[in-house]
Amino acid sequence: MATKRDKAVEATLALPGIKRPVGRPRKPGALTNAEKQARFRKRHLIAETGETMNSTICRLAEQFDLPIAAVTRELLRFALCNRNWAQEGFPVTSNRND
Repeated sequence: MATKRDKAVEATLALPGIKRPVGRPRKPGALTNAEKQARFRKRHLIAETGETMNSTICRLAEQFDLPIAAVTRELLRFALCNRNWAQEGFPVTSNRND
């Protein structure tokens, strides 16, 4: 059974070489998926590390021309290699229920 939309599409003449856009047009200031993901990661990093640590990580990334993820990974590797966490424990306790 054909719907009204199907009948309208069939009745419309198709011009060769011209493709009609499908769906709603994008807003002029709309973000791409990559930009949305970058904003999410930045907000998540600030929430997890705090404003001071986030600014330090961003400054180091800019200074050494590295992605923020690479700086964070190197800082974690340094922390794991230079302290016996199992023996010394953690200086900050978490209130989160993980």
